[in-house]
Amino acid sequence: MKSIYLLLLSFLLLSCNFNQFYKDRESDKADGEKVPQKFYWEIRYGGNQDDIYKLFGEKFFSVTSKEKLIELLNVTGQIGPVEEYNLSHWETLVVKGSNPKSEYLFVYDVKRGTEKTQETFTLEKDENGDIKIVGYRVNQDMLNK
Repeated sequence: MKSIYLLLLSFLLLSCNFNQFYKDRESDKADGEKVPQKFYWEIRYGGNQDDIYKLFGEKFFSVTSKEKLIELLNVTGQIGPVEEYNLSHWETLVVKGSNPKSEYLFVYDVKRGTEKTQETFTLEKDENGDIKIVGYRVNQDMLNK
């Protein structure tokens, strides 16, 4: 009987996941925010499209082709050049342990010429430990033109 209890206890312990959750830590924000900052730097001053592609993860390109990304960047470029960007909202979730993951959300208010857009970045840490863009959305208020 003792061996059955011991066996059940060992199964219970083996099936447990030990994780630590960290939500909205400033250090995680600082780590994740480097990617959108690099994105805007490349948009403003960089001339190499490949440097922009490197910021995006495989998960992004599994649903969006490079051609669609170029099209999106061209359309946003037609709105106007990026003059300034300010972080308006952010969230982070970092899980360490047996099921690790790192997720980041950054929302920027961007001044593009005379227009303003709201741009949302969703990022995740990949298996190499690099933080990559997995989602990018641009909203423009067309009614206030």
